[in-house]
Parts: sequence; C-alpha cells; structure tokens
Amino acid sequence: MIKGLFFDISGVLLDGPNPIPNAVKALNLVKQKEIPFRLLTNTSRQTSDMLLKQLNDSGLGVAKDTIYTAPLAAKDYIQTHGLRPYCLIHPNLIAEFSDLDQSDPNAVVIGDAADDFNYETLNKAFRLCMGGSTLVAIGHNKYFKKTGEFFLDAGPFVEAIEYACDIEAIITGKPSKDFFKQVLNSIELQANEVALIGDDIYGDISGAESVGLESRLVRTGKYRTGDEQKISPPATVVDDVFQAVTDLIT
Repeated sequence: MIKGLFFDISGVLLDGPNPIPNAVKALNLVKQKEIPFRLLTNTSRQTSDMLLKQLNDSGLGVAKDTIYTAPLAAKDYIQTHGLRPYCLIHPNLIAEFSDLDQSDPNAVVIGDAADDFNYETLNKAFRLCMGGSTLVAIGHNKYFKKTGEFFLDAGPFVEAIEYACDIEAIITGKPSKDFFKQVLNSIELQANEVALIGDDIYGDISGAESVGLESRLVRTGKYRTGDEQKISPPATVVDDVFQAVTDLIT
C-alpha cells in the first residue's frame, strides 16, 4: 500500500515557470488525502528558495521542508568530507556555495553551469581531477526539457571529465541511492510504502526502483515515446501527474 509520494519537479509539476496541466489538481488531491510527500529535484540552475517561490507562484502551495535538491546534497557532501571545491555551477548557485572554502581546491563540483561551460572552465576541472581532486556531480541527467525545447544537462559534461581522467564521480541527487535514502528517512516510511512520479527513465524511475520504490513515468516533460522500454522490466507509464496520483492512492 502506498503511504507516501515523491515527485520530480521539472517536467512533472512545472514546465519552466508554469504548472504542468493537472499538477495543481494532483497535489491538492494528495493534500486532501493527507498523504505525506516530498519534491526531489536535480535542477541546478535555481536555489531551493527560488524553486519554492516558483512552485508557490504556480499555485502548487508547498512548504520548503518538502523540497530536496541535488545542489544542497552536493554541498552537504563537500562539508561532511572537508573538501575545498572548484565550483563549475550556474551563477544562480554561486551565493549558496560561497561560504565554502574554495582556496587551493581538492574537489570539483559540476552542476548545470549553462553558458559557463566552456573550454577554459572544463579544462580547469579536468586538470584538477587529473591531479587527484574528487569529482562531485550535482545530478547526472543527460538533458532536460523546458518550454518545448531540449537542453543539455550536467551529465554529459561530468562524463567528459570522468572519461578523460579515468575516474568515477560522486553523484549527489538522483539517481544516488544515498539521496533517495535520505529523503525516505525524512518521511519515516519504508521504501515499499512510497512511490516516485517522474519524467526521466534513468534518473527518476530506474533510480527509485533501485532502492525499492514503486514508480510511475509520466508522458510530460522530457518523456519521449518508448522511454518506458529502456529499463527491464519496462516502466509503468501514465499520461500525467494527476493520472499517476490517482493510480497510486485511490
């Protein structure tokens, strides 16, 4: 029996600044039935405060403590392990990482840096990792979709450094098992009592199932026809987040 829900944000609840059709209705149903929920995102172009404002401006009405972001998971990893990062991240996140000691870096943090991805910044990350620095990735997504257009995410750039240096990044956020377990602990439910609703067959669906969560893949956001067949067994696919919610809790 499903007693709790995890939602991806971009492509499931929001399309850019706008709510996905039926998203508000879906969350209202969850609240009406008093089902505990969490929002999990690898979005690394916005702080959690920016996300909170966007969600609430869209009529979704959520509390900050329901939002779990990959950037904050990366920051927590850096602090826990006493690392000094070179941060190749989006300008919107710079302030959120500014209290970290970034002198004489012994780690590289890569998020979706957007236009700050260039030869100079990537080569600096490469040289640091070749010298033994730890590579920390804010998520590992290949791409995302916003307002009808596809955009490269951080994953391809992380893999470029991994390939060049013959190393493996520490992945924070989805599909990291540690990230899912952290959020499970916050909701005080067992994995088999929780389902995740997402639009990314790998980061959302495969990641959730790796820790024992049930899942639903939605045909919104970055979903492309046939995505459900990319894992075995194939994912359960539904039209949108409202259909996923009604399927899981009613």
